[in-house]
Amino acid sequence: MQTILEIFYVRIKGDRVRYQRKQANLSKKGDDPDRRIQSLIQEKSYDSAEEVEENEFVIHSTSWRYEKPDKVILTYVAYSDELEFEKGRSQSFPLKKLKTITKKSAKPRTSAALEKKVVSHGLRHIAFLIRTDPQPDFKSALRPETREVFEKLWVSLAGKLF
Repeated sequence: MQTILEIFYVRIKGDRVRYQRKQANLSKKGDDPDRRIQSLIQEKSYDSAEEVEENEFVIHSTSWRYEKPDKVILTYVAYSDELEFEKGRSQSFPLKKLKTITKKSAKPRTSAALEKKVVSHGLRHIAFLIRTDPQPDFKSALRPETREVFEKLWVSLAGKLF
């Protein structure tokens, strides 16, 4: 069975959610996912037009899922207000499209739809932590206007992803 680390680099900019997905195979090296995510953050920092510090990221493991025939996908969201994406290297969708996934939600039909649901799920996780965690870890990495967006975003727990 393969274990794949999936990271979504995410930034809310204006009224849009921008993201870029990256995967790393943990099976080959037997990596610790938390350690590997830190090295991927460092790589992303070097790829950005501006220098991005590790403490400017909110990193959260949001879910896992099984994919046939023999893959387990561990998903992390790495949010930063400082992220810059190269033109054509990211996806986006309107902030107002962050819908709550419920048990009645249909299974996504395309990989693009699944990615949007995974990003939405991850952002609601972060919003939940911002609203309920008394420690300032998550809040200190975000601009005040971003904290406001996250505080308004959370209406329920993130829900089952699929």
